[in-house]
Amino acid sequence: MDWWLQLREGQNRFRQKGMDTALMLTTWCLWKERNGRTFGTRPANDVYQMIDIIVKEGQLWVLAGAKWLAALGWPETVRGV
Repeated sequence: MDWWLQLREGQNRFRQKGMDTALMLTTWCLWKERNGRTFGTRPANDVYQMIDIIVKEGQLWVLAGAKWLAALGWPETVRGV
């Protein structure tokens, strides 16, 4: 918790909320991946696939109205993937 609060320190309110949203998004995607692996509903993704999944899910969140994530400047594409 201290690490997260220190990371947010000095950021404006919009960036703080965007960072919080990005953390929730990443956690959600990792949780879904964990469930997929645990219950064997789909093959495991590697790190690069997970980054792509998180970015694409974030793009959908922005389209659905996640204004704080949009204010953070969520990437439109993943470079090098």
